[in-house]
Amino acid sequence: MRINESIKVFTIICFLLPAIASSCGNRGGGNAHKTGRRLTDAAGRSVSIPDTLTSVVAIRPGTLRLLSYMGVTDRVAYIEGNEKIRNIPYLMANPDLRDLEIIGTGNNYDTELLASCDAELIISTFMNTAEADRLGKITGKPVFLLEYGNLGNRMEDLFKSLRLLGEIFYCQPRADTIIGYINHTITELKSVSSASKKEDISVYIGGVAYSGSHGITSTVPGYPPFNFLSLNNSASAVESMMKSSGITQDNAFIEKEQLITWDPDYLFLDASGISIWQNEIDDPAFRNTMRALKEGYIYIVLPYNWYTVNYENLLCNSWFIAGILFPDIFSETDLEHKYREIYKFFLGTDIFDEIVKLYNPFIRYKFPEKR
Repeated sequence: MRINESIKVFTIICFLLPAIASSCGNRGGGNAHKTGRRLTDAAGRSVSIPDTLTSVVAIRPGTLRLLSYMGVTDRVAYIEGNEKIRNIPYLMANPDLRDLEIIGTGNNYDTELLASCDAELIISTFMNTAEADRLGKITGKPVFLLEYGNLGNRMEDLFKSLRLLGEIFYCQPRADTIIGYINHTITELKSVSSASKKEDISVYIGGVAYSGSHGITSTVPGYPPFNFLSLNNSASAVESMMKSSGITQDNAFIEKEQLITWDPDYLFLDASGISIWQNEIDDPAFRNTMRALKEGYIYIVLPYNWYTVNYENLLCNSWFIAGILFPDIFSETDLEHKYREIYKFFLGTDIFDEIVKLYNPFIRYKFPEKR
């Protein structure tokens, strides 16, 4: 499917989005919350939750993002302390969330604050069952666990969590629409790459955040945009080494010498690490050795991680990278339309101008002129 044809399909989906989002609601009459219902969370725990949910709290990385995708932020009544200061897509789209009361400082929750607040349900990612059971016992509130997943080998975990949120908030159509859109996008990207093979071109992603900003040696061996487009990721060999060692995180840190040895044709750098990597690549050891730096094949992409994976950013990055490597298929106008529609689809509003102002992504990096 050509890019302009896919945009037409996607525009139809976005047109239907308000109707789908408005289908989220509560079941039962005024006393329904007293009866409750039991749902099985992503960890296999049977959790009793109210039929009617008007106040929930989302804790741990990515939980609030998933609720934003589902269009149920109006049910969120409390946030973690750091959510007030993050510059991140779901908070740009829902700035009112920053005005909510906090239930802990930083990225932490306070059990006393959780116990005393009027939230009817605690929803969390990245929490084991023992902690969830303990938290539920201390606060007297049900704790529902989700698996955040990724757009690689744990994509089904993401989809399962979206479906579970659909059950919790009676938004199953919205969950199905998100899952369908992600699958459709991946299919489109794969069809682009199959039409013009690029296996002989090597690529690398650097500067990826992981519990904070990092420089050029922070990478993702299984970087989804590269996989969708069947590109030769220079760091892919590291992924099998990580798996054999039992390492489950997406990020990997390599040696500078290894990157110089790989010498990828195209260098994509994560905007979250620009304050670090822009000094690193100016080092003669890199700048005078690596082809991508000497020939100017350096491009800035949106943050992969910021309080775990930004799925909407990843899909935007995928289209940008496709545009760089398959320029005969795409125009800049088509691609910008894609970026805007992706944000509108996932977050309900087009925040692309704010994203550009903050990160200045999707450009060819140029070294500052020496004075």
